[in-house]
Amino acid sequence: MRRYVLLAAAVAPILAVTAAVSVPGCAEEFDDVCAFLEDTSNCYADFHADVVNRCGAPGAGNGPKGKFAGRETLDICFLTEGGQVVFDPPLDVASFPPKSIAFKRLDARAEECGSFTYSGEFSYSVTINPCIQPGNDTGAGGGGGGGAGGATAIAQCEDANAGGGSATGGGGNESADVDGGTVTVITPEDRATLDVSCSEGTQYHFNRLEAEAKCGGHDTLLPRAILKTSLGKQPPPEADPNDLDGYNGFISFSIHYPPIVGSGEGGGTGGGGDGGAGSDAAPSAEVVEYFNCEIPAPLPLCFNGVKDGTETDVDCGGTLCTARCGDGQSCIKGGNDCADGFECVIVDGFSKCAASTGGAGGGGAAGAGGADGTGGSGGAGGQ
Repeated sequence: MRRYVLLAAAVAPILAVTAAVSVPGCAEEFDDVCAFLEDTSNCYADFHADVVNRCGAPGAGNGPKGKFAGRETLDICFLTEGGQVVFDPPLDVASFPPKSIAFKRLDARAEECGSFTYSGEFSYSVTINPCIQPGNDTGAGGGGGGGAGGATAIAQCEDANAGGGSATGGGGNESADVDGGTVTVITPEDRATLDVSCSEGTQYHFNRLEAEAKCGGHDTLLPRAILKTSLGKQPPPEADPNDLDGYNGFISFSIHYPPIVGSGEGGGTGGGGDGGAGSDAAPSAEVVEYFNCEIPAPLPLCFNGVKDGTETDVDCGGTLCTARCGDGQSCIKGGNDCADGFECVIVDGFSKCAASTGGAGGGGAAGAGGADGTGGSGGAGGQ
């Protein structure tokens, strides 16, 4: 009981600003989160040492770049250097930012490099599939000399490079194969617990607040995933719909891992840091970004195929758009909504643009009178 009384006192300032998060109860048993975070060979650290940057790239902002084909169909991000990020279910702009996502990372040969789920910073799973380095045919499933292959073929690690990510595994050893596996991290909604499960069956149940209060800065190594999103900006009504680069949105996903012992890397952006094993300073997490996908900008209002703003019909009329409306499109009487050669008239009870009919013609000039006679009458006006 004393352990948790001390904890409650230590984290009082934290609880003051996180009252909405329930505190683990005194009767709840927890694993030693500080020992886990300080252990450079815990299962999460071992997983990172094996897969390194496979399916992604080191450093926030450095992940494989790509783009969705359209704003309304956010199911596949096509990576610039080959490969895809396939979202299932597709993302929906109407519910941005998404509360959860699930996606697969395919390489340029359409082989699945890994799969991921996310429902919060401390609730996610990452699966990295095995691969072999070129020339390391141990475990490959291809048959030799025309014979039948063995087990399912293992992907070539180098294929993941097609998406801009690293293919290396085994602590950065470029000749090492990747065993792969799955790590699952779960924090129930409105709870401060943290459950970590690794492929070999190791499971942990932690008090996350204890890490922040007692682990001397090592809480920066807590397993966490970061999802960043933006739907972009609405361009001006008459912006060029083929030149909207400054208005695009994006979605990116990254995971924080413990630094790999002996790699010389550290720092929150994946750069070299001084927080390796044996350093007095708390080490910084290494970030692996798995994709950074561009979301096409919204179309300008005058080109979006929708009647909006002050438009009197779709993408025409009113004061917003230069385009004037054509035959049969809606208008406002007395306005300037119709294109040249059309006028706003009532058709079946509604104001519509219709071809101009022209005004009544003027009457002909009166004939000149004779010496004693009266002049002739003027001609009839035109229709």
